[in-house]
Amino acid sequence: MMKITLLAAFVLLPTSIVLASGGGGHGADVEFPHELASYEDGHLQDIGAILSHRISVEPFNVVATLIFLCAIIHTFLTSKFLEISHTWAHDHEEKVKAGLKPKGSVHIGAGIFHFLGEVEAVFGIWAIALVGAITSFHDWNTAVSYLSYKVNYTEPIFVGVIMTLAATRPILKCAELLMWKVSNLFGGMLAAWWLTILTVGPLLGSFITEPAAMTISALLLGEKFYELGPSDKFKYATLGLLFVNISVGGTMTHFAAPPVLMVAGPWEWDLMHMLINFGWKAAIGIFISNGLYFYMFRGEMEELQQKYALVRMKRELQSRYVSRKDLEDEFEALEEALDEQLGFNSSFASKCAEIKKQLYDGIMAKIDRDKVDLKLLDEAFEQRFEEIKEKSMRKTLPGLLPFKRRPPYRDPDWDQREDWVPGWMMLIHAIFMAWTVFNAHYPALFIGGFLFYLGFAQATPHFQNRLDLKPPLLVGFFLAGLVMHGGVQGWWIAPVLGSLGELPLMIGATVLTAFNDNAAITYLSTLVPGFTDELKYAVVAGAVTGGGLTVIANAPNPAGQSILKRYFAHGVSPIGLLKGALVPTVIMALCFLLLNF
Repeated sequence: MMKITLLAAFVLLPTSIVLASGGGGHGADVEFPHELASYEDGHLQDIGAILSHRISVEPFNVVATLIFLCAIIHTFLTSKFLEISHTWAHDHEEKVKAGLKPKGSVHIGAGIFHFLGEVEAVFGIWAIALVGAITSFHDWNTAVSYLSYKVNYTEPIFVGVIMTLAATRPILKCAELLMWKVSNLFGGMLAAWWLTILTVGPLLGSFITEPAAMTISALLLGEKFYELGPSDKFKYATLGLLFVNISVGGTMTHFAAPPVLMVAGPWEWDLMHMLINFGWKAAIGIFISNGLYFYMFRGEMEELQQKYALVRMKRELQSRYVSRKDLEDEFEALEEALDEQLGFNSSFASKCAEIKKQLYDGIMAKIDRDKVDLKLLDEAFEQRFEEIKEKSMRKTLPGLLPFKRRPPYRDPDWDQREDWVPGWMMLIHAIFMAWTVFNAHYPALFIGGFLFYLGFAQATPHFQNRLDLKPPLLVGFFLAGLVMHGGVQGWWIAPVLGSLGELPLMIGATVLTAFNDNAAITYLSTLVPGFTDELKYAVVAGAVTGGGLTVIANAPNPAGQSILKRYFAHGVSPIGLLKGALVPTVIMALCFLLLNF
């Protein structure tokens, strides 16, 4: 079922490219959804009266919000769906082993529940219900117009592209080199790496964008920390801390964090404004949160340090004293020597000849020799036997085949090799990333640059890791579905935001962010008339503070979830993430409140 999800992502994202650039159609002028001013309810003061009026004008509003609510509830159930899927699949495998089910059969229900348990697929699934509701309340042309002209897919596409570039080997090695220098100032042990990644990584987001910072930080945490097998409590605490830190870490500039980007233009916020009002407070909050969690888990960190020391020594042995190539050459020579001494090939050939004779005798006993061309039969049997033999050997005994007939070897540890990446290669990849970030609002430009990079990567495979497009495509699919739903929630979010005072607004924005993308929250706040500077500060501070509470709260979160979910049994639990992010969220809120001089 994962293949179905991936196929859906492939279908949606290229389509989105066309839509984001204003592709053809005839429904661009359809008035859907309603502009907030078109409700003409400025004379109403009570929030209940405003919402009731808007429902009476457009009954579809309630249905759209109920569908969105169902999608949110679905995200909280994904880990349960995966657990059920894994249980059914395991039970089915046991029945196959016991001979109760045919060999090679699959459990259809397990596949369906696995699909429903993929967080990245949730909003895409419920987008089907949304399109159906729009068509029912209006017509198909309205649905097409909304998806084609009213929904902006630039951010989902950008996140997919920047996530792919940030995961390349040269960029990762460059970031690792930077963090290695910082961590070495504090001893270079596991604790130093953990603190460095969770501090420097998020703050880098202010310059390379939050999605790129999330990708780099998540990949490095996976390699340095999660591979060591910490406890579930420590896993979720680290994940929650990462998500919150990334959400606030991009507030030192006005172009890196999606919720800030939405208001920077309308409210004329520049680099100095962000640095003075948000950036330094976010940095203090990150330091405090990291220090508190480090203190809370210091005992387990010491236990993991023993595992890390062993991993570090193995890498040092390989990089400094025993090269991988030397070992591979020795084992290849050993393979030839053993074959000469023990006669593997001759023994295998003898056994194959025995099997071949048994099969041939069986065939000859069953056929009518008068009705069959025996010469043709012998030739066909010879070719077919050799085809099946070679296919089986390529699968189970490739080392016994001549070198030219062996299947290509796919090294499972290729991405973990210690080979050095030259500086000029890092620089070229940094230029690709800079081009993408600089042209983040122009899909035609950054997609063109990305396609150019794909060609460059094919020409320089020795310096690259395997290019895995599945995670960024699924993350893009997730975000595309999210913005489809978010585009029809303004009818209630905007008046709720506009009815709150400074402190309630900050708290409300933090809570709402957990159930909707924080960029949507800040964008809708720009549509509320009469927002004072204090209210503007409150809504943005609340939106970035709550950006780590759930996967859907901040655009980079699905990228981190996609990279790290394999370290969690049955995927990332929304409740586990919420618990892990709660303490740093409170710390960030207090920093933005108490340090607002």
